[in-house]
Amino acid sequence: MIRSICLILFLSFISIHAGVSENKKPNVIVMIADDLGYADLAFLPQAPADVKRLGTPGFDRLAKTGTYFSNAYGTSPICSPSRAGLITGRFQQRWGNYWYGEGGLPQKEVTIPEVLKKAGFYTAKYGKTHLNGGPKEFPTLHGFDEYLGFMNHTWDYIRLHEKDEAAYRARPSFKTFGKCQDVGPMLKAEAPGKTMDEAERVSYEDGFTTRIFTDEAVDLIKRKKEEPFYLHVAHNAVHMPTYVVEQTWAEKTGARFVPWDRDAKKWGFPYWEPEEEAQKVFHKKWGHMGEIDVEGRRCYLANLLALDHSIVRVLDALEETGQRENTIVFFVSDNGGTINTYANNTPLSGWKYMFGEGGIRIPFLVSMPGTLPEGEVNERAIVSTMDIFPTVVDLLDLDAPASFDGKSLLPVLHGERKDNHEFIAWAQNRTKWVLRKGDWKLTHDVPWEHRDFDVKENGDVVDNGTYSYGGGLQLFNLKDDIGETKNLADKHPEIVKELKELYAKWDAEMGGPRTKDGKLKVGKKKK
Repeated sequence: MIRSICLILFLSFISIHAGVSENKKPNVIVMIADDLGYADLAFLPQAPADVKRLGTPGFDRLAKTGTYFSNAYGTSPICSPSRAGLITGRFQQRWGNYWYGEGGLPQKEVTIPEVLKKAGFYTAKYGKTHLNGGPKEFPTLHGFDEYLGFMNHTWDYIRLHEKDEAAYRARPSFKTFGKCQDVGPMLKAEAPGKTMDEAERVSYEDGFTTRIFTDEAVDLIKRKKEEPFYLHVAHNAVHMPTYVVEQTWAEKTGARFVPWDRDAKKWGFPYWEPEEEAQKVFHKKWGHMGEIDVEGRRCYLANLLALDHSIVRVLDALEETGQRENTIVFFVSDNGGTINTYANNTPLSGWKYMFGEGGIRIPFLVSMPGTLPEGEVNERAIVSTMDIFPTVVDLLDLDAPASFDGKSLLPVLHGERKDNHEFIAWAQNRTKWVLRKGDWKLTHDVPWEHRDFDVKENGDVVDNGTYSYGGGLQLFNLKDDIGETKNLADKHPEIVKELKELYAKWDAEMGGPRTKDGKLKVGKKKK
């Protein structure tokens, strides 16, 4: 009798919770890495030996429970335009957001959190916001209920207290604070409509951004488990300054660890010492490979492991609260890995800033066990971070903005469609551009030259001469030549002509580079 009662109570418990799960709309989580190397995920066959040895259980877990797209792209080889394209599902060039400081986020552009908030979702963002300005760049002005993070292209990983900011400013020769890298408190806003000026400055005595953003994400998952939520976690890992590491993760990779002492007379590398050199001199050496940092790859890996552990913790929180199968999780990088932090983009050519595949092709994972395919690798479909927004709208059966450039991934994931985009284009301005259609990629006037590096078996970074990416007109067959080593433009003039015509049509729809307040830049063609 007692056993029967217990069984009935247990089944009732399961039934109640199943009912809650069925009635709750699926949650949406978007996690963005910053400058992640294309090869730096252990489950990939091209993953380098150091990553395979250390392991990436978070990335691997997402891959095992979802689909990895090997032909995935950001909308720019730099962060601010690419993030604008992701959150709107559109080519950000439509409103003049081509490169640093251009275009911003206009009032008229609709974002993922705005649509989901209207659909009854609680919306939260933690981490980096860098959309080139604009009237509603601050997250609580474009649809988020709450925000914690920073408004810049980069931020320090551990110096997050007002005392750290004061220590920098107190140096007598300090002149260029904030030029390239900010330290000190981050911003917090806990109500929609809050402006950046109304946000609270929050200090952390023993902070670490990757852990802080993850703590906030896990807390949100637990406290909002009874209502649908959209969670946007925009890590600054593994962006420069990766030479600044947190002790726990430095010990795992053998990376150099220099404790931070804001009261010390000498701060020591990797902390800038204003008494000895200008910040721009220091930054050029250690943030842009003015000098080779022998410890650079180990430091990058330390921050990579911390990023991967964030995924582990987020997935654990979803499972512990019974929400894993009712949550779609996207993980992407904003653009390609950067040579400046010693990321690995094998087998691609180039890095961040460049229009080679290494600058625009990215890791892209989507996972929703029980609803979407698991353990799949899609090597055919050309997909974009612009596709996240329409995929979410499709999954939730919501009214979509009429102006998407992205396309829902659901037909591809369910095998109803093999291809997702006829073509995708990128542009730095009206004359520097790239277009991919099928296996073919045409580039126009996008040369690049940069110092190169190699990593020895013991993990030390060594100089490897100069890397160059060609200018002029280049045509590559990426199926046969993913490394972009053979320019076939002269051999296939008909393909060059076709792709140039496609680009001209695309370009005619774009707005031309504009200032962050929407004014057409001088000398640029007006639409």
